Amino acid sequence: MSQSVPQRPNLEFDRKQAKSLLEALSRGDPEAVRRFAEHHPRGLPSEPRLTDAQLVVAREYGFPSWPAWKTFVETRGLDRKRQAAVVLRAVCSNDIARARVLLQSDPALSREDFYLACACGEIEVVEAHISRDPALVNRAGGVNEWEPIQYACFSRWLRCDPARTERIVAVVRRLLELGANPNAFHMTTWMDEPWKETVLFAASGIANHPVLTRLLLEAGADVNEQLPEPDPKDPKVSPWGTEVLYHTCEFRHTACLRLLLEAGPRPLCVSYCLARALDFENPEAAHLFLAHGADPNFQVPWAENRTHLHRAVQNGRSSGIVGALLRAGADPLARDAAGLTPYQIAVRYGQEDLAGLLESHGTVEATSEDRILGFLMQGKDAATCESPVHPDLLCAAARSSDAAAIARLIRAGAEIDACDSGQYGVPPLHWAAWRGRFDAVRALIEHGADIHWENPYGGDALGTAIHGSANCFDVDGGPAMRLPEEAVKGDYPQIVEYLISVAGARLPEKILGGSAAVQEVLRRHGVADGE
Repeated sequence: MSQSVPQRPNLEFDRKQAKSLLEALSRGDPEAVRRFAEHHPRGLPSEPRLTDAQLVVAREYGFPSWPAWKTFVETRGLDRKRQAAVVLRAVCSNDIARARVLLQSDPALSREDFYLACACGEIEVVEAHISRDPALVNRAGGVNEWEPIQYACFSRWLRCDPARTERIVAVVRRLLELGANPNAFHMTTWMDEPWKETVLFAASGIANHPVLTRLLLEAGADVNEQLPEPDPKDPKVSPWGTEVLYHTCEFRHTACLRLLLEAGPRPLCVSYCLARALDFENPEAAHLFLAHGADPNFQVPWAENRTHLHRAVQNGRSSGIVGALLRAGADPLARDAAGLTPYQIAVRYGQEDLAGLLESHGTVEATSEDRILGFLMQGKDAATCESPVHPDLLCAAARSSDAAAIARLIRAGAEIDACDSGQYGVPPLHWAAWRGRFDAVRALIEHGADIHWENPYGGDALGTAIHGSANCFDVDGGPAMRLPEEAVKGDYPQIVEYLISVAGARLPEKILGGSAAVQEVLRRHGVADGE
């Protein structure tokens, strides 16, 4: 039996109820046993704790966890001004679920605050505030101390609520008419590096909204994000790519990408960001970059000096994309840091169609070692390799969940835990866990993969699977700028269960992320919800 949410919920009362429930369960009280059996993911835990009883209480109210119930109650207990601040922070981050809950219980809350009204598309409220105080148009404020146009452009409603989207665009249009800054930005950090996030990045690289992107560009938004001229010798000081161009090319729809390229980004940025576009099977994006001057022979030093042609072949891009690169002047004879040509990579990966296409453009003959590796990737009989198998091959098999290829490559001498050649090199197991590829995870662990190895982000295999369940948004592994509800539906619960029950993964101390299904697996194994 579930309980209705009280008009004035009280956490202290519910904590006492949970304590009483736990005591009743310890006495074998039938009603307590029934409540646990009905609402706890493990039924009757062998050693029930207070956190287990709190979970039951929360679920009887219809909430998935005690922290979710606690957050709801604490927010309901705030005055309206503070509630509006909580909603505003949630709307402009990936916590849109919290905003939904609060606004569903009090729809008028979106009109409580000027900055929240901007983020929620309450155009009449915005107009009324500005008519009383015109200086509000460019005044920083709200929970993030942003300008109004930032709250509107970074609003995640643009990704998930068409009705609000139209009104948010109207807010941005009006703010721009009144003199809002189309280059408004804030600074953030990632991997200890500073990054500039502009409103144009929000409109195009997060929302991927063509109308909003065009509005900002026509108002003077700088596609180069007002960054210094890139320096090929020092990419950390002056990034080769911009946030807006780099992340916009992650989307399948290319209207925003076309607008950005037509706005004249710096040539080095165009050439560099083509590499990101080639991480996805998106021929139109590749064609757009090439049409706007991207150098197909551009090399990225921290990616083994591979050209875009190397990258496209290694990523298994279609013949249409590879052909476009060749027609644009890509050198089929270029060698990367390992001395390999694109043709050799195609042969090694068993990509016969790409190998044939490259061969027709004049290539260096593949070695017997290349052909042996190609046979292994194709599932054909082949001799054992005399030289080490490049880890990129095993990582590719892990990403595509080709358990048979994994077994063949390991028999041929591939190192099970060798990291790939990417900038933040990670081993095959982490690629499989991140993309939700259960068959690959199981095959790698059965062959001895180290489940406790930590990647550069500080996560082991279990942590990578948990994070991927809510942050992997594309079959190719990205992009990173979407909502948790948009994550791919991989085999994450099965992977997490296998890592814990079979492989002996170390359980996290608290549940601090992951999809709802993955969190449920963790609860069944006794992991308590984090605050």
